[in-house]
Amino acid sequence: MAAAYLLDAGQSLSDLSESIPIPARRLVERIIEGRINAPRTTSMGRLFDAIAALAGVRQEVSFEGQAAMELEWLATEVVAEGVYPFEIRESAPEDPVVIDMRPMIAEVATASQRGVAPSAIARRFHSTVVEVVARVCERLRAQTGLNAVVFSGGVFLNALLTAEAEGRLVREGFRVYRHRLVPPNDGGLSLGQLAIAAAQSRVGETHQRT
Repeated sequence: MAAAYLLDAGQSLSDLSESIPIPARRLVERIIEGRINAPRTTSMGRLFDAIAALAGVRQEVSFEGQAAMELEWLATEVVAEGVYPFEIRESAPEDPVVIDMRPMIAEVATASQRGVAPSAIARRFHSTVVEVVARVCERLRAQTGLNAVVFSGGVFLNALLTAEAEGRLVREGFRVYRHRLVPPNDGGLSLGQLAIAAAQSRVGETHQRT
């Protein structure tokens, strides 16, 4: 993922850790450029994976969320100070809001090359994501008048991110809703799929009786 983000940000794969052999980097570069079994993704989890690799925290994961958990742990050791650059693009009010994180990727790569501590990168990255959440919510509220925000998705298992994003939004007058009984990640998704299947089953049984 780090390679994909670097190339998309116009950076060289030489910015990756020297622990990754040059032949492997070149192979990944060809795969990405040729889009060979390389679907596009906007997953926040994959962004965490990329930042972890660029910061030198973890190049490989053995279970889902491993890199994100380590980034969160490192970030808790550092006092918040500043955010990385990013852009919010929207050509018309009815168009989807696009968050361009390429400026952040370039700066993270540069910081890592300069020897900035992984914990400092992790801390600033978390602060950046909080800033993204707040600015997008502010923009949508200005457009729609909506004042309620619902946190969902695996990224909100991150206690640091969730607490800081919620605190920021509450201070700015938003109503924030969070998961309480059902997990925000795939566990909640599985429960929703089960509910849909159960509803469809009941509809099928009704049709059979009638």
